[in-house]
Amino acid sequence: MSDPNWLLSTLAQSTAAIVAIVGGFLVSRLVQLSSEKEGLRRRLTNARDEQKHVAQLFEVAHEYRLENSREAFFGWVLDDLVKRDEDFDPQALLEKNIPRGSSLNEMAEYLDEIIPRVDAALANVGAYLSPSDTRDVTIEDLEARGMKVPPEDREIYDNIEYNVLDDLPERTYDAGPHGLLINPVPHLRVPLMESPAITTTELRRLDDSIREEQELLSRRSMLEAEIARLAAAIEQIGKPVAVTPAVWILGIYSVLGIVAPVAVMAFFPLTIDAWLAWALVGMFVVGLALVVIYIYWYARSLNAGASKQPVGGEK
Repeated sequence: MSDPNWLLSTLAQSTAAIVAIVGGFLVSRLVQLSSEKEGLRRRLTNARDEQKHVAQLFEVAHEYRLENSREAFFGWVLDDLVKRDEDFDPQALLEKNIPRGSSLNEMAEYLDEIIPRVDAALANVGAYLSPSDTRDVTIEDLEARGMKVPPEDREIYDNIEYNVLDDLPERTYDAGPHGLLINPVPHLRVPLMESPAITTTELRRLDDSIREEQELLSRRSMLEAEIARLAAAIEQIGKPVAVTPAVWILGIYSVLGIVAPVAVMAFFPLTIDAWLAWALVGMFVVGLALVVIYIYWYARSLNAGASKQPVGGEK
């Protein structure tokens, strides 16, 4: 071929134009993916910040609910613990007194804390009782003898006074020649009772704390699911479909349609053999075919992905 430059320049320019067009679409797609990824990252950061805040609120609500549950449980089981005997079954007591919203394990741990406190209080009271004490003795009397009552266990000691000290014998008096005379007016101890209004308030507070805890737990679960979804979406964007094959195809096409003709023009500026010219044309056609096949395959993959999406909100 006498003047091959027109053919070589045509091949190089045509290839460059095709690579520029396809590369432009590819770059715009990458820019779009980068923008989407940045938006997802911002949403992920916000979701994680909100999750931390909700987790803190949940911990506070959980502790508040647990405190209310323990308070209710303590009042329900205290009589049984103070009056228990060798047939006492802690599991049965536990199962029939679990407050709403609480688990068996939570109350089992708390019961294990209460029993030693009750035992210590009973032992403390027993140490300050004398054989001559009668049922009119009170916790205040024992405190006057030197017994110490921890402030947090005052309710336990009051219960002991009602359930244990009340079982002591009645006071008797010396009736002279007639012997001992039982007190004709027995000592009456006021039973431990709570106002119905107080009980209703405590139950309402327990229900409110349960509801708040459940709402925060549900909100936390939703945020965890949202964080997992956003993280998966970011990872998916980091691996865009068909981008890597496109880069390879454009790279190969650039070598076949641009680099090869330019190299031939540099080494053979005046004339080239016919077989080399046909080889260059063939490489141009092969590269163009790869680009067309890639575009067709990518269009098919997009249509296939769209057909799998629910239409009109159907699932």
